[in-house]
Amino acid sequence: MRYIFLFCIVVYFSIQSCAQNKEDKKIDIEQMEKDIVQKEFGYDFHIKYDHQNCSYEILINDVPLITFHGLGERATGATINQYLLKPGKQEITIRLYPKKIEDTKSKENLDSTSFVKIQLTKSKRPMSMSEEYNLNSKGIQTKFDVLTYQTPKLEKEVPFAEFKIPFEATKNELTWEIKGWSESQTLVNNETLKKEVFDFYTNFQKTIEDQNKNAYINLLTHSIFEEASSFSWRSKSLFEGAMEDMYKQPMPKQKFLFPINEDTAELKFYGDGKVVTLVSKDPRSFGYSPLVAKAEKNNFPIAYTFYLHKPKGSNKLEIIR
Repeated sequence: MRYIFLFCIVVYFSIQSCAQNKEDKKIDIEQMEKDIVQKEFGYDFHIKYDHQNCSYEILINDVPLITFHGLGERATGATINQYLLKPGKQEITIRLYPKKIEDTKSKENLDSTSFVKIQLTKSKRPMSMSEEYNLNSKGIQTKFDVLTYQTPKLEKEVPFAEFKIPFEATKNELTWEIKGWSESQTLVNNETLKKEVFDFYTNFQKTIEDQNKNAYINLLTHSIFEEASSFSWRSKSLFEGAMEDMYKQPMPKQKFLFPINEDTAELKFYGDGKVVTLVSKDPRSFGYSPLVAKAEKNNFPIAYTFYLHKPKGSNKLEIIR
């Protein structure tokens, strides 16, 4: 399932929104289409990453871009615009964990061969592939290196290592501002919050199982709006196209594989304590979302990953990424 433009599934949820009918939702979307800001140009920030002999997390401004607790090594990349809330100082965090060696077993420690390497670039937009090719063929640069970083060699075996890498994004490059988690409440790790988070996941699962499309659209709309806003040179078309696809495409029919309970999942906090998610303690899906499902006609499992916050002035958990 992939209704949005980026690497992961993100959703938006509130108790009130599930009660909205389609007519109410259409009015909200039309208002969002009026509110979304589009600029003449901006930059696409893209990160490539690869690793050796480790599991890892890469966070942008303290919210995860990628979490990997799988077997083997891989190299891939992702756009990070939606994690850059406003111009100025940004921060990448790399966290290393011991490598997985079997489906349910990991090494005890990292060692001197463990590392993650990243390369961050920026490309000016809007620009078609043919325009980019023509400019490059004339020796005109369209993609620029921001930074390249490889985690330093570990001098001794350790169970965990963390590294922070700052960089700047100017107003000319980052031509959008999105609220994200910047004004969210600081969350208190207690039994009340734990129940709210587990209830959120249970309600999301029920929405999929009941094939409640109106509620499902409400789950996704706000996140799509913010992500579209971060592609400021085409934000209007991205948002309108994504919402049109949401209404046209059928909901996924999924079979959920594992129960969600306190024995198999735990809270994990990000965003300077303003963002929370659930991660699995089950060795079969350790480190990922506990909400894992398979589609009717596809045996490849999907982990529904989302990051929750409480907006300023609200006491309800909502998805922020």
